[in-house]
Amino acid sequence: MKLNKPLKLSNLPHHIEVGNEETHDIYMVAELIDEIRDGETSPEGNWFLIKRRRWEPSANAMIDRYIEAEHEEMYEGWAERADDCFTKEVVEKIQEVLNHAFRGDYATSYWTYEQRVEIDIFPQLKEEAQ
Repeated sequence: MKLNKPLKLSNLPHHIEVGNEETHDIYMVAELIDEIRDGETSPEGNWFLIKRRRWEPSANAMIDRYIEAEHEEMYEGWAERADDCFTKEVVEKIQEVLNHAFRGDYATSYWTYEQRVEIDIFPQLKEEAQ
């Protein structure tokens, strides 16, 4: 998270996404403004601009971590021998399997909280709405 000065919700473009750190709710700015004004969503909590991200599996990283985790239980020089077993073709096949297993968004899509947003929109009183 960045420590920049908070942005005001009312000044943000309506198509930007913001999220509540406590509830993990995500809203488009226009939707959040409407729901706060209508009293459907609480302006409470820590709100941030979010950035959508996508995680991608790495066969090389997986293999490296596996060899690192196992090498202390094996004999001297085993890590180098184990690493030699993973030819380019083998790594490519493992990568294909990982890509297939992690296709779609189920375990790969996530977001990060980027910059704090100050909620400067308030629920409308019933008299004001008329």
